[in-house]
Amino acid sequence: MLRGVITDIDGTLTDEKRRLSTAAIETIRQLQEGGVEVVLASGNTSCLLKGLSKLIGTSGTFIGENGGVYRIGFDGDLRTISDRKIVLDSLRIVEQYYTEKGVRLEMYSLGERFTDVAFARKVPVDEVRDLLRDWPVAVMDTNFAIHIHQVGIDKGKTFQIVSENIGIPMEEFLAIGDSENDIGMIQRAGAGCCVANAEEDVRSVSGYCAVKSYGEGFVEIMRTYFPHILAR
Repeated sequence: MLRGVITDIDGTLTDEKRRLSTAAIETIRQLQEGGVEVVLASGNTSCLLKGLSKLIGTSGTFIGENGGVYRIGFDGDLRTISDRKIVLDSLRIVEQYYTEKGVRLEMYSLGERFTDVAFARKVPVDEVRDLLRDWPVAVMDTNFAIHIHQVGIDKGKTFQIVSENIGIPMEEFLAIGDSENDIGMIQRAGAGCCVANAEEDVRSVSGYCAVKSYGEGFVEIMRTYFPHILAR
């Protein structure tokens, strides 16, 4: 029996303009009221996720920075999984390279991140990966930003930690997402799903792919798996 949902945000709970789907929010609230634990898992900062957890209506547990940080409930302390020093050192290599080419990286919330860095997708991600091929870091394209984090960090591994802390086994979770940073949690969950706008690599590891895209696809999947809670 599924007792939990772990969900990506951008591209999964939003529309194509990154606006939160009101239907998805209402669905999450119905799931929570019906006894299903909903965990937000995102590449976003903990600062943003703290607010979203309250405003959307979850119980406060989230994974941020693509697995680099997490919190259990509203009263839990923010926990970090990795060291950011090597990430910042690698960022300097990337910044120097593009500065010499007359390009300035557009950083996202640099001062609000604890384990990774993120910047605008205005430079080729494969070029960034090539620059850092000898560094112990991973470069990830989430379709909304390019992230650099320590090797071995992903949503899936932190999902296991969160699962153990809240007492719901991963096999009793449904995981849903749309991008490569969601693959780890989709593979580990009892039910792995994706919305219709998901990348092909995500679709290939998902047991159920929605017909609808973005937030509408989220609602479609939740109604398919939790018909006893969600009235149509």
